[in-house]
Amino acid sequence: MIRDPIVMLDNLVLSLSDSLDLIHPKVVAHQQRVAYIALRLGREMGFRPQDLSDLMYAGVLHDIGALSVEEKVNMMMKADFERFGNHTVLGAGLLAGCTHFTRASEYVRYHHYSWGEEENWEDADERTRLSANAIHLADYVDRFVKRDRSILEQVNAVRGEISRLKGTWFSPDLVECFGKLSAQESFWLDFTSTRIYRVLMDIIAWPRVELQLWELENIGKIFARIVDYRSPFTATHSSGVAVVARELARKMYFSEKSCRLMHVAGFLHDLGKVAVPNSILDKPGKLDPAEFDIVRAHTYHTYQILSTIGGFEDIAGWASFHHERLDGKGYPFHLGGSELSLGSRIMCVADVFTAVTENRPYRTGTRRDDTMPILLNLVKSGALDGNIVRIMEGNYEEMDGIRAREQNAHLSDYKRMVAGPR
Repeated sequence: MIRDPIVMLDNLVLSLSDSLDLIHPKVVAHQQRVAYIALRLGREMGFRPQDLSDLMYAGVLHDIGALSVEEKVNMMMKADFERFGNHTVLGAGLLAGCTHFTRASEYVRYHHYSWGEEENWEDADERTRLSANAIHLADYVDRFVKRDRSILEQVNAVRGEISRLKGTWFSPDLVECFGKLSAQESFWLDFTSTRIYRVLMDIIAWPRVELQLWELENIGKIFARIVDYRSPFTATHSSGVAVVARELARKMYFSEKSCRLMHVAGFLHDLGKVAVPNSILDKPGKLDPAEFDIVRAHTYHTYQILSTIGGFEDIAGWASFHHERLDGKGYPFHLGGSELSLGSRIMCVADVFTAVTENRPYRTGTRRDDTMPILLNLVKSGALDGNIVRIMEGNYEEMDGIRAREQNAHLSDYKRMVAGPR
């Protein structure tokens, strides 16, 4: 039975934030640690509850525009803390697509500007400037701290470094506030806690924002772009899978609400690919066994992220099992037969159909005469559900037209936001 989801915004954002820090041991929990320091600063300075919520969204998503594994690790390793302006602009653009993140998108846009750079703040109001600078300070601290040393033995060095940048990089008021907070051992022990997620949830009373279906779709689209925009090879893949899965569900008489949840699942089905380096995603030739092992883990990561979100139980299964097979020979869970729900089987077909029919920079997508034999052979070999493939065959032109239109629209967005005109 498909359940109506009750999804709270704070829980969804924190869980999806985990996906952005999956990529490397050096960035694990980076965004949540940044959010922690920024929130402690904001609370100490008397920010209103809504301002704190906006600060949390910006903090846990501040690197959303850094698309590749390599870029994120490089940002953490840079000793000179360069600005990396492109990721701030892209991140702000991605977040601006959701009404709940309107303020947060502005904080992300400005979060690498120094306090004393008056000419760079444009029309940013005082709240935006102070909040963005709080994230900047928190980000600086997290990248300054050495992971191989005890945090308490580094406190004096961190405090001295932040004090040195008072009035130039960071707001004098924020630096004074940081000085008070950082004198407490508990501040640093919370900062390095393995339970930082729980620490964040306990800092303030978060507003209870229950997301509507259209809001889930918008947030799903944001995270689909994070995954897809990393590579021109897959720039519109998730949007194609999402719309095909939704339309297949309609052909199989799912309720309209369930069809829209399938749409969300399609957007999120490759979320775990944030852990796959671009050197693998962009490799035009065949992957070696070690590289393929990294790719095969992406559906496991998708499941681990989505299954922690309350109300996402059905979406998690539909999204995560798209490389399973009916004969149990898929990956990573080796589910089969009755263990695969109808929604998961639909997603399997939608993923294969989209992958072979979409255009890639290195090849043109297949037409009906080539696509259907691929799908039917996968039915014959025990991978795909024959009933779903027959529905696809009977509605091929309609489904392929819907896919192409959706992907062309997303390709225009990709060129505007990432690739530039071509």
